[in-house]
Formats: sequence, C-alpha cells, structure tokens
Amino acid sequence: MIRKFLVVFTFLFWCISAEAGVVLGGTRVIYEEGKKEASISIENKGDVPYLIQSWIENDRAGKSNAFLITPPLFRLDGDKKNALRIFKLEDVLPGDRESLFFLNVKSIPGGTLDSNTLQIAIRNRLKLIYRPTLLQKNSPESQTQQLKWVLSGSQLQVKNPTPYYQNFMFVNLDGKDVDLKEKNFVAPFSNAHFDVPAASGKKVSWKIISDYGSIGPLHTVNF
Repeated sequence: MIRKFLVVFTFLFWCISAEAGVVLGGTRVIYEEGKKEASISIENKGDVPYLIQSWIENDRAGKSNAFLITPPLFRLDGDKKNALRIFKLEDVLPGDRESLFFLNVKSIPGGTLDSNTLQIAIRNRLKLIYRPTLLQKNSPESQTQQLKWVLSGSQLQVKNPTPYYQNFMFVNLDGKDVDLKEKNFVAPFSNAHFDVPAASGKKVSWKIISDYGSIGPLHTVNF
C-alpha cells in the first residue's frame, strides 16, 4: 500500500513539475493580416532539457498549409528561452471574418531515464486566430452583446452575427453554469448549441476571453 502511494505521489509530482517546466508566453495567438509574422515566446523554467515540436492544424484537426511555423523542432535547455515564429503563406483566407487554427506545442523531456522516473510528453493546444484588416479596428468584446440566445427545450442555442470568434470563459443560465465541454466558442456568422436541463430560463450571462487571454466583463440578456 505504501509503495503504491509513493508511485502515485511521484507520478503526480513529476506531472506538475513537467507542466511547470515549459511555459508558453500566452494562451492564444492573434495573427493580423498585413503583419509579416506573429510569435509566441517559450521558456524552460526547469533543469531538464526538452525537445519542442510544433505544428499548426485547422479547426477540423487536420494539418494546415496556411501557415509556416519555425523552428518546428528544436531542443530547449533548462533556464532558456526561445520564440515560435508563425508566417502566413499564400493560402487565401476570408477577408470578412476571422479564421480559426490551432497551434500545437509538444514538450518531450530529455535527461537520463531510470527506474524511478516516468517521462511524459506534454502537448499544449492554443487557438491561432487570423484577423483580416477590416476587423482590426474592433474586437470580439466590442461585438459580443450582439449574440442572440434562444432556449429550446434542453438546448441553449447561440447565434453569432459578428465576424469574430466569441471564446467563452463561461456561460450561465439562471445562475447555473452551462457545460461547454470542448466547444467553448461560437464561430463567426454561425450557431452553437449547449445541452441544459429542460427548463424555462429567464436570463443568460457570459464572459468572453480577450486577445490577451484575460477575462472580459459580464454580459447579460433576459429572455
């Protein structure tokens, strides 16, 4: 029993240490049309070296050819920093709405293996949002009050008439949090649906996440 406890404790301690070892300089990347590149910093705050592998996917989890990321594979030693640089290629993207991609960063620990060490690769998946020139004067926060909410039986529906991705921090129906699961956003000019207990709701409240990963003010709509 004691041995099992020690194994579990060691595993949890190592996982926490691994996650704290490699730190990205943001929770999302906004690539503005007209810019030569976008970048995000990456730092190894631990002592163990890591092999860093990065790639970009589209919103259907398929590899994207719209962007080039460099360096795609490199070693990051302890107490060192680097930057991931993202370049737009020639793919044509819509100019009237944002486009969503995902930046994947896998951290593979190096060092010496022994019987008491469990090596785990950690993958971070960040939103990469391409913002056309026409949309750069405003922000998702300035448009989020335009969202249209409808409660239909056991589904809460939201319609996004704006050209921005609306990334929710939370959605609340009559004082109870809605389970967003993995779909915590609604795409431009699109709808999203969330399962809720069948009820006659009276009020929806929500907050969205800004370009910098901070939490915006509270928004409320009464049915």
